[in-house]
Amino acid sequence: MRFPLVAALALCISIFASGEASSYTSGSGHDYDMTCNQNGYVLHSTSPVSRWVFGEVGSNTYTVRQTEVIYLGRSCDAQTEIMGAGEWCWANGGFVVEFDGGRLTFPRQELLCLEYENLGDDCLC
Repeated sequence: MRFPLVAALALCISIFASGEASSYTSGSGHDYDMTCNQNGYVLHSTSPVSRWVFGEVGSNTYTVRQTEVIYLGRSCDAQTEIMGAGEWCWANGGFVVEFDGGRLTFPRQELLCLEYENLGDDCLC
């Protein structure tokens, strides 16, 4: 009985120490799990997210619903499959991701990666 408790505790400590136990909620109410690597942060939506895709003509506009991955680079660049390339920055009360087709906000939240330092420290709004 003691071994499972010790194993579970060790797993929890290793997950926390690796920075992989972080969860975030966007201003739109979508939940994301965050991982990090030497290039920056990666946010994975925990459920499908709906995004409008705007065509050149209004009738070409449609909605895509899928799990979303947002890449936030250490040089303030951002990327998603649907919204394309953009930029992200630290704001006074959270962080913001800007794309041509919209803006994602993460109010009152701070990205934290214990494994890698200086991931976007200069990305100020």
